[in-house]
Amino acid sequence: MKRYIPTILLLAFCFSTVSAQDTFYSLFSYSNEIPKVTINDQAFDLQQSLFPKMYTNRSLSADVRWVQENDSLLKSFWDMQGDTILHVLTELSGIEWSEKEFDMYFLRYYSTIGSANPLILPLGGANNGTYIEAAPDIQKQKLLLIFQLAKRMLSQANRPDGERLSISYHPLMKRSPFRFDNLAMLLALTTSYSILGVDTTYDVTQSKFWKNNFRGRKIFQEYFERDWVLTPEQTLSDYIASEPTRSKLVRVTRTPRVKKTDIYSKNRTFVEDLPLKGKFGFAVKLNDAAHPTVTTIDEYRLAYACGLRTDDIIRRIDGRIVRNHKQIVEYILDKFNDGGSILEVKRMGQSMEIIIQPLEIDYFQDEYYLDEYNQDDTVYFDTITDDTGN
Repeated sequence: MKRYIPTILLLAFCFSTVSAQDTFYSLFSYSNEIPKVTINDQAFDLQQSLFPKMYTNRSLSADVRWVQENDSLLKSFWDMQGDTILHVLTELSGIEWSEKEFDMYFLRYYSTIGSANPLILPLGGANNGTYIEAAPDIQKQKLLLIFQLAKRMLSQANRPDGERLSISYHPLMKRSPFRFDNLAMLLALTTSYSILGVDTTYDVTQSKFWKNNFRGRKIFQEYFERDWVLTPEQTLSDYIASEPTRSKLVRVTRTPRVKKTDIYSKNRTFVEDLPLKGKFGFAVKLNDAAHPTVTTIDEYRLAYACGLRTDDIIRRIDGRIVRNHKQIVEYILDKFNDGGSILEVKRMGQSMEIIIQPLEIDYFQDEYYLDEYNQDDTVYFDTITDDTGN
């Protein structure tokens, strides 16, 4: 693969199998270095290291051979579109590749749908040790590849030699499915519009596979997809750098947090007026204005972890006015497994939004979520000057 292409004009989708579809951009000016990417479909040691117990009674060679027999479509896609993808990611992100080269590993199994570093795509499915989720079709694999590359692209800003090092300290760049992953998703989808075409990209993102594997898409659709339109003139870096660090977007994308004491508590504390069982763990009463107000909340259950607090006045859920506790629960459950529900609440006279969604993150492995000092991004706020934004 070429590592450098002089300033020339290329059709971003000239080799695409779906070039007849509409695209947002058809013309790019390429003037950046791109890394040399080597496809490795013979990663014996890596595959075995990921599942050592499984390969005590399973043929590693057979699985590697299976990958080699089933990766031709993805390899062909990369041979035709790889350079273009790397360049378009650069154009739309506003970040240049700091890496000179890296490997792309095609494996039969991986613990998730893929990884950005090392860059891994499981062609046989996601194996979490309990069950194996079948691999998606080739169009979904193509978009997954672009998504993992987008995540790797954004990570270039964190490298010591990155030109956009400043944005790496922004709260939106914190690693979470609601911030960093959504930024990468925006970059990947916009790139995919020119590579795969708008129709194919839309069909993939509306699939059950995509919805099940990207829990942050509710926030993505509400805040990023609608308002952040990427172009070479208005890049992702430009949007990040101009977003105030205490904005509504920064607040609503903060990852829900489980109380640190949950790790050590064996006996649950009884909360008056609440049943011991129940997913959300809060109760409401109507205030003098007939608005549901949170009167009791269990600090060890989901609603608290997602940000709801005592005395919050719940005005709307997903845009619908609520009148009582029954409606609140019904509306939350209505979209609970479809990305979560947005609660419009009033707290101490100020309006804000809270997203109630399933928590599937192991917070306790990330020191950031265990540190009370970091819960409002104050580490970042303390490093900026007054004129940076507030």
